[in-house]
Amino acid sequence: FFAQGLAIDRSDNVFLMMTNPGLRFSIALIYRFTPDGRPSEFGMLPRPGTEGFGLAFDSAGNLFAADATQGTIYEFTPDGTRSVFVGPEAGIGPLGLAFDLFGNLFVSTEMFPFTNDTIFEFTPSAVESTFATGLTGPRGLAFDSASNLFVAEIPLSGPGDILTITPDGTRTVFASGFNGVPEYLAIQP
Repeated sequence: FFAQGLAIDRSDNVFLMMTNPGLRFSIALIYRFTPDGRPSEFGMLPRPGTEGFGLAFDSAGNLFAADATQGTIYEFTPDGTRSVFVGPEAGIGPLGLAFDLFGNLFVSTEMFPFTNDTIFEFTPSAVESTFATGLTGPRGLAFDSASNLFVAEIPLSGPGDILTITPDGTRTVFASGFNGVPEYLAIQP
């Protein structure tokens, strides 16, 4: 299994997306680890051949999970009930997920040749809009308390960057030159 996404709920439980790229079909499971480290299976992405990536909690405690292969974002209630928040009809391959202070879900996506990738914004009722384009392999997303979005970019070659995008869309390089390329981000609450 490969760890592909991480999120922490209000009770300090750690949720980890684990993908098993099997020979015939991959599966994606979500594990919950209690603050004292006890693991349990929380849920799974329902289709064989899935590749789970990002996880993020909304303000109501629902967990959102990105399935890049199936182009779907799933919503899990605190008791583990799964539903589709955004399906393949949206035409995205979701990777990184993060919620802003207003409950909007931001989703990073990649499309080959990974030089004009996009971050989409979804309202709580799943209305889609484009937030940023022209990115290079965006993965991890995280918001700070001023509503600035930090984006970890994974280029096909060369070092990766961490970008800052302000609420009005102004983009700057926050940090650069990561030889191991940054993939996940977290900001202290």
